[in-house]
Amino acid sequence: MGKKRKKKRELKYVLIAFCSLAIVLAILIGYLWRLEKEGSPLPYEEVYATSERLSREIRLVDRAISDGFHAAGVPPERIVFLSVIPRHKQGFHWDFTSIRATIPRGHSVVRVGDEIKGRISALTGPVEITAIKQAPTETTFYIYCTGLFTHRLNLVGDGISLPQRSSRPKVGIIIDDLGYDRSLANAFIELDIPLTLSVLPFTPNSRAVAQRARQEGREAMLHLPMEPINYPSVNPGDGVLLLSMDEKTIQEVLEDDLTQTPFIVGVNNHMGSRFTESEEKITIVLKELKKRNLYFVDSRTTSGTVAFKTAQKMAMKAAKRDIFLDNDLSEHALKIQMERLLSLAKHRGQAIGIGHPHQETLNLLRKYQPSFAHEIEVVPVSSLVN
Repeated sequence: MGKKRKKKRELKYVLIAFCSLAIVLAILIGYLWRLEKEGSPLPYEEVYATSERLSREIRLVDRAISDGFHAAGVPPERIVFLSVIPRHKQGFHWDFTSIRATIPRGHSVVRVGDEIKGRISALTGPVEITAIKQAPTETTFYIYCTGLFTHRLNLVGDGISLPQRSSRPKVGIIIDDLGYDRSLANAFIELDIPLTLSVLPFTPNSRAVAQRARQEGREAMLHLPMEPINYPSVNPGDGVLLLSMDEKTIQEVLEDDLTQTPFIVGVNNHMGSRFTESEEKITIVLKELKKRNLYFVDSRTTSGTVAFKTAQKMAMKAAKRDIFLDNDLSEHALKIQMERLLSLAKHRGQAIGIGHPHQETLNLLRKYQPSFAHEIEVVPVSSLVN
């Protein structure tokens, strides 16, 4: 009897193990089938900061400035991002940021400056802050990360108010790299925000996403793959335009890409840090887009891009990206980038931001929907091209 019970117990364990293995195999097969069906997402935009250390230092400085203003009691509406400009030097690429803050009456310019300077000075690593001008009513700091000039911070006192615009500033928000995750693309489309959806060609859901965007009254663009600096180790995907192509080949590949994405009204570049630096090659592309009455947005994946300037010379409808919203997906970094975008728009009247199909980016947009309704006007990017 004891041997029979033992055999039954062993058989039971074997059956349990077999069933567990079958379940694991079923899950694995289902996953592989879905991967085959949906395709494997490509890398998102090139992040042109060639040094992760420099990127990290800049993020820490951004946070120190933000926290310093908050601790000193400076209202966000008095902090203005005057410019965010791509720069390059010694093999490094970064966004140079110029910030101006007007300090309300009853607050000390010196105290605010000391609050920010103390936080930046406490950072580890090669970060320096230097006061170029220091007075009771105005202080200007230059900030260097790894010896590179990354921030200019101007604090002005005497309760000077920022000029008020007669109409709400306009913001265009592009969501790039769509065409793989259909459910996430639909979630962006369903937001009560007139986002502009940029769709990659030759992806499993290129047509479906563009079709859904049209049905929901959203503007669709072609996210046109172009050669990056690190090609072919960095893969822009199918339909990529390369510097090695002659004019006829570029025209043919572009035509195929445009055919893949119906209902589009504009184009922006996917990657392209090498291609957009060639005026000869980008001119071929822009001529074809102009013939079709499509606008072009320079994603500015390199500080050496000539795409927007070339489009201006050709008197075609064009614009350029101001802010990448989500190169860093941490909550605080996302907030800083969104505030930069809104501040640029308030200062200049309009601005364009680019995000990507991340759940974190979706959550950020949901969080800012009330602000969009009252402080600024989100518009299709076609409203912002010159």
